[in-house]
Amino acid sequence: MMCMQKQRRSNWDQVKQTGEYIKVHKKQLLESVRGPQPDLALQSFYRDMSSLCARPDAFIGPSHLNAIIGSTAKAWAPAWARLDQQKQQQARHEMHAFLTKMWQQLQPLLPDVGEWAAANLLWSSAKLGVDPDALVPGMTGSLAHQFMADMDAAAGQGFANVLVACAKLQLSPCHGGLLKAILNRLATADMSTFEPQSVANILHSLATIPAVAPSVAVLDVLCQRFGVLLKSRQAVELPTAQNIANTVWALSKLKHAPSDELAMSMVGRMVALCHVPRQQPTPQAISNVLLACAELGLPVKQADTDGLASFLLSLGRQHMNRQHCTNTAWSLAVLGHLRQAQLELLLDKICALSVRHREQSGPSLLNEADLRQLYQALDWLQPPQNARTQQQGKAWLNLKGRLGSLGTRPDPAEPHPRAQLVCLALTQLSLRFKATPAISGYRTAAVLEPTGDEAPIVVSLESKIYLNNKRSR
Repeated sequence: MMCMQKQRRSNWDQVKQTGEYIKVHKKQLLESVRGPQPDLALQSFYRDMSSLCARPDAFIGPSHLNAIIGSTAKAWAPAWARLDQQKQQQARHEMHAFLTKMWQQLQPLLPDVGEWAAANLLWSSAKLGVDPDALVPGMTGSLAHQFMADMDAAAGQGFANVLVACAKLQLSPCHGGLLKAILNRLATADMSTFEPQSVANILHSLATIPAVAPSVAVLDVLCQRFGVLLKSRQAVELPTAQNIANTVWALSKLKHAPSDELAMSMVGRMVALCHVPRQQPTPQAISNVLLACAELGLPVKQADTDGLASFLLSLGRQHMNRQHCTNTAWSLAVLGHLRQAQLELLLDKICALSVRHREQSGPSLLNEADLRQLYQALDWLQPPQNARTQQQGKAWLNLKGRLGSLGTRPDPAEPHPRAQLVCLALTQLSLRFKATPAISGYRTAAVLEPTGDEAPIVVSLESKIYLNNKRSR
């Protein structure tokens, strides 16, 4: 009895020592790959870990292999960014050879791999851009099986990690039992411990996995959890700007409108973070949020969209690209919040970006889609003829001239075959309208001119945009 206890204690000591050894080498690796020779840092780590696994006295378990593969995944991106093209190809070849050894070492230990390790291993594979099946056939399916076997114990991060892997690697097991099992589990799961990043990553992955159709119930419970987190009094539970951007973007792609309260809370939180150093949203995050709000038709406050646009415009051009500006202009127009001064400033940014672009790579910054967005925003700002002052008309024509210097107006989208009948009916009703499509993504027949300061009314025969949980919209 005493001998067995001593043996267990000795084995446990070996497990701890091995774990500490890997931890020390992981720290060295993450520091070294940011130096001048990241390829040598990776090679050294591969040698050390291969030697460790080959030692007859070493006690290597699934947790150790999870740590080794996870360390490689975290070091890969910074190393890759510092290598030239020739060394990148060599580094990829060496990484594949090393991973093959690690997966082969893991193969006989698969029955002992729990849901947490399986989720982490799949996530690491996604970070490395390598489907385990490509190196050791059957490994991906085995990891998926291990996750499903103990899925009831999985936390939010576990679900997020697996779905991230499904999305990035387009894993075939995800199109079968695994994805179905995850969606069924999420519909009834206790999400009280799900963190904001997990919720955002789950939604983002569901929006990017081809042919996935999560139920309204699943999306509703994820939205409800995100809403609870936005109200948390614990700073660590509050969503970041990137969490919010990923969530709103995903809901837009999934055509699932959040509640009006949640929509306003998310945008309001994003505006508040604009004033918090080191937590401020990126231009891409702001652009994505505004675009999603426009596509979903969310009733966000103009003060909040003004706040996001103002912060975006305050950023230096080195942080921005033309799509941030064109998406913002179009989104504010569709929301009915665009002001002439905002479009002027956005055009200033685009002009500055155009100068930099011409200096670096080519003559034209804006493509047809960009110009279409900007001209649609300009049309939205055009004062109605029966209510425009001379000053308003002149200001609008100045904007039109500035936009014309960036590119000519693209040909209008092909009208709906029955649009002519609608326009004829509007004429018979003595209503003033423009027959030019004004909103990208909609099959517009006409835009009615408002009688005062109200937003124009779009008459559409059919729309590509509908909401799965609010089909009346």
